[in-house]
Amino acid sequence: MLLACHPQARPDNAAPDISVLEVSGSVYAPAQGARAPAAEEAMCKAWSLDAGQATAFFRLSKPLGEGELHDFAWLPCTIEGRVQASGRVWNFEINAAGTSIWRDGDEALLLGCAQAACEPFVVLMPDAGGQ
Repeated sequence: MLLACHPQARPDNAAPDISVLEVSGSVYAPAQGARAPAAEEAMCKAWSLDAGQATAFFRLSKPLGEGELHDFAWLPCTIEGRVQASGRVWNFEINAAGTSIWRDGDEALLLGCAQAACEPFVVLMPDAGGQ
C-alpha cells in the first residue's frame, strides 16, 4: 500500500540524522518477455552509488504527490538498501530514472529527484518540463 506523503509520515530529508546503512550494486530486471537491449543492461551494470552518494540523492529528493510520478521515466535498473531517517529504518529502492521508494512495514514513501544536482546520481533525468 502506497501512503500519501503527508507531513507526519514523511521523513525529513533535510534532517542531519539521515544515514544510509546499506547499499547494494545495481540490478537489471527488464519486464518478463521484454527484449533487453545489451546497451541498456551494460548501462545498468555500470551505474553504482555508494552510501554518501545515496544520502546526497535522498537529501535532494522531494516527496511525490498524486500524479507526479508521471514526470519521471522508469528504467529496469535499481539499487536497493537500508536508510535510517528521523529515528526509523527504511528499506529503499532507487530507480535509475530518479525515483525512490522507501518501505517500513506497510508504509511506503515515494520520492523523486528532479534537480540538476541529482544528475550525477541517476542514469536518466526527467524532462525539464517535468518538475
